[in-house]
Amino acid sequence: MKAALRLAERAIDAAAIAAFAGIFLCVLAQVVFRYVFNAPLTWSEELARYLFIWCAFLGWTIASRRGSHLAMTFVVDRLPPGAQAALAVATQLATLWFAWLLGSRGLRLVHNSWDVENVAVPFNLGVVYLIEPVAAAAIAAYAAIALADALRGVRRPPAGDVA
Repeated sequence: MKAALRLAERAIDAAAIAAFAGIFLCVLAQVVFRYVFNAPLTWSEELARYLFIWCAFLGWTIASRRGSHLAMTFVVDRLPPGAQAALAVATQLATLWFAWLLGSRGLRLVHNSWDVENVAVPFNLGVVYLIEPVAAAAIAAYAAIALADALRGVRRPPAGDVA
């Protein structure tokens, strides 16, 4: 189980790096072709936009795994341990609900747009929207792990905190 989880995490990391590199290369190619060759590319802006969507969802997934989302813990840190644990459970339950909402609606969006062709790039819009239910599933998995930790009373320090 841990090996499969680690493999999935590496795949997510690699996909995020590839998406970011793709954005960089698309924008660089557009600038070079437009200003050096005076022949702008017709597909680079659209592809960069779609890669940005994937990069954002993959980054959200990575931040969920690491626990590195921005959080203001001024009030939470001053609560008694029982209230902190209850708030951690409530937070993970809300995250699971949001992941379910995002995933179920994302699947519907993928289904409805699978036969809609893009204008400039040779794949359908369903491929673009596929990241939504995939990211929702990964975020739900991380929230379930954090929920189990919270129910056991294990408090994970936010990323960047030194234990």
